[in-house]
Amino acid sequence: MKPATHPALRSIARASLVVALLGASALAAADVTVEFIKPEDFIDTGRFASNGEEKSNLANLSAALKERAQKVLKPGQDMKIEVTDVDLAGEVRPVGRQMEMIRIVKPIYRPALDLRYTITEKGQEVRHGEAHMSDMNFMDRYNRYFDSEPLRYEKQMMDDWFAKEFPAVKTAGNEGK
Repeated sequence: MKPATHPALRSIARASLVVALLGASALAAADVTVEFIKPEDFIDTGRFASNGEEKSNLANLSAALKERAQKVLKPGQDMKIEVTDVDLAGEVRPVGRQMEMIRIVKPIYRPALDLRYTITEKGQEVRHGEAHMSDMNFMDRYNRYFDSEPLRYEKQMMDDWFAKEFPAVKTAGNEGK
């Protein structure tokens, strides 16, 4: 069979392929929602910083959780994550004459994250759980994220938790395991 040689037929064939691929990727993408429960009561999200750090940190945490959750879900599954507390690595302290709020990272100020999750498939709950993530050794081991990466210690902690909680699936933290 000879391929379509007329330019209009080739364009239609390409458009059909694009539509089919987009439809398939939309079906494969899991719906992950992240909700912060009473973020004003969280131990720490950067709320003492004056540069919008709190909103940025919550947005980065949400994106990081969604990215990791999508990797562990099977096709057709959805996940709802409710974050109930956040304590970022480090502590915010006033520094200098202007008393600018700076995050000081030391081993005693470890990251921690509390959450609840529910996984559903076709509207039916298939798994749920709670987690208290904490990384006491966050400064004493290799971290695959660059120093300039926002929330690098928290992301490493989440990688470890997802790898432990969902071991059958390859996540960022367990590729070689």
